[in-house]
Formats: sequence, structure tokens, C-alpha cells
Amino acid sequence: MRTRLAWHDLLHRRTRTLAALLGVTFAITLLFMQAGFYQACRDSAIRIHRLLEYDLVLTSPSYTFIVASGQIPRERLPQAEAVDGVREAIPLRVGGRLWRNPQTGNSSEVLILGAVPADRPFSLETLDPQLPRLGAPDRVLFDRGAHPSLGDNPVGTESEMLGRRLQVAGEFEWGAGFIGDGLAITSDETFGRIFGLGPHDVEIGLLLLDPEADREAVARTLRSTLPSDVRVWTRGGIEARDRRFFLQERPIGLMFTSGVVLAVLVGGVILFQILASEVTARRAELATLQALGYSRRDVYGVVLEQGLLYTLFAFVPAAICSAGMFLVTGHIARLPMRLGPTLLALVFGLSLLMCVLGSLFASQRVRSADPADLF
Repeated sequence: MRTRLAWHDLLHRRTRTLAALLGVTFAITLLFMQAGFYQACRDSAIRIHRLLEYDLVLTSPSYTFIVASGQIPRERLPQAEAVDGVREAIPLRVGGRLWRNPQTGNSSEVLILGAVPADRPFSLETLDPQLPRLGAPDRVLFDRGAHPSLGDNPVGTESEMLGRRLQVAGEFEWGAGFIGDGLAITSDETFGRIFGLGPHDVEIGLLLLDPEADREAVARTLRSTLPSDVRVWTRGGIEARDRRFFLQERPIGLMFTSGVVLAVLVGGVILFQILASEVTARRAELATLQALGYSRRDVYGVVLEQGLLYTLFAFVPAAICSAGMFLVTGHIARLPMRLGPTLLALVFGLSLLMCVLGSLFASQRVRSADPADLF
């Protein structure tokens, strides 16, 4: 009964229903965008880890985030390599500096990684053939997916970082997301010259294990063997640490987390206004239902199911609209915006929550539909 009443109520005033659907579609689209930015922020937190080949990681005990990792003594790497199960220990330098746009002269933040070219620590296949080019001093491989504020940097481009003249020796497609406007890769020696650092310390040690090695067991052995000036992480552990820091401690992560919550509340308010207006317009009909013997709970159910119908019919056009906005935003801002099954499921669940919140508050207006007013 309730579903049929809710359905016929939507069909009775089609112009009003269409306007209401547009409002709910806007609310769900807003939710999609906020959730998309949250997902992009979440992915950005571990995006650099996806570029690196490793099983375990050595960091300083003061490690905060991938670009604020502190330093460890380089001699800890051969010590770790001597542990059973560790196949190779690779040094990695990580830092962030301003890159001068060669066209405009303006500068933007770039994340820069320093590695020994022969170590080949990267998972991106297009990088391996280009790493030998970093053997010459002051050469970098530059991210072709960087933000437009960094300008065009094809092979042969010369620019500056911290006053040091650098030349682009190769390009790759990556995009650093919210961590920086772009990514550059250079040799361990060039990195040291850019940052004024000696060869004795490194930011991170990447450990590759034998295929048959137990990661947790090797990690426990390393923790008991190495001095206290290093910390041992599994891939899952350090990614969870970076994601937690980025989402819960960085202002941009807190902003997008709050944005999702706010979008749910805004959507709930929009749906409440629509349903409350419907209840007010149908007060006499709702009072008649109660006079005929239907309980107030049944009438509440009509309002809830009407809100559910609005949500279900608005979800598909909101998803289609959001997919287009994701493509445009991702291209312009160079952010990892994607509309996949996980995000669809998340937003659908939040849309149902929005529906329940709006419907529950709107259903309280049913109290004003008193059967006694009919007589």
C-alpha cells in the first residue's frame, strides 16, 4: 500500500516531481564531488608508494610522511641486506622543492626523488630505459602529467631548482596529486647537490625480499637486529600511516573529510524541504488515511518510501553528471579523480543515509495531519 501511494503521489504532480528530482540530483552530485575529492586525497597520500618497488621500508623513527621522513644512516642498508630473506636494500632520497616554470618564470612545488639509476627502484616500466640518462650531472626525468602551472618541460628543457640549473633528460606520465604539483626523478648524487646533503644519509631504505621470504618474520628480525635509529615498516603499514596522516592531520585531508559529512547534511536538508513541502500539500489526504484506520507509522512509511524513490531516480543522472565532471576536473587539476565501483557504492550508501535523515525529519510533519481537522 505505502509504495503504491508514494508512487502515485509522485506521478500525480509531474512538474513538481521533476523539480524535486532536480533538487535531489543536485544534492547527490554534490555528494559525488565531495566523495571524489576525498578519494583523490586518499589516493594522493599513497600515490608515491605505488611508484616504488619494495616489500619492507626503513625510515627514521621521526618519520611523519613520505615528504617529511627524516634521515637514516646509509650503513643501515647493508646491515639490513645481511639479514636472511632480504634480497636487496635500495637507498631513496625524497624531498620537495620549487621548480621554475621555464615559460613564465613562476615557481611551483615539485616532489623530487633521488635514486641510484642502476638500482631501478620504480614500478613504472617506462622509467627503466630512461634511468641511465641520469648518470650525467644535473639531469632529471620530469612528470608529463604535472600541473599546468609548471609549464611545458619536454626533453632538453632547462630550468632551476633552489638556484641550481637542471636539464630535463626524459619524461614519464604520473601526476603527484595533492602532495605536489608534479614529480621529478634524479640521481642520488644530483639530489644531494640540489639539497646540499652529503652521501652518508638517506631518507628511506627500500627492501626487496626473496620470493619465499615471510615479510612479517623478516620485519621482526630486522626490528630486533638493527639499531634504534631506524624503523621497519611493511608496505601496508607505511601506506596506512601516510593515509592516516594525510586525511586526519593535514588541513586538506580534514577539509575533504568534512566536505563529505557536510554534503550528506546538505542533501538531507534539501530532501527534508522537498518532503516537508509534499506533506504540507497533502495534509488532508494524509489525515484521511489515518481516519480510515491506517496508523501514523504507515503514513510515516509513505513519506520514507517517497524519499527513497526520489533518491533512487536521482542517483543515475547524478552519477552520469558526476562522471563528466570527474573527467574535466581530473584533466584540469591533474588529480586522480575516478568514478569506480567503490566510489559508486560509497555514494549510494551515503545517499540512502541522506534519504533516511531527510525523510525522518519530514515525517514529523505528519503529526499536523490530524483526522479531527476533517470534521
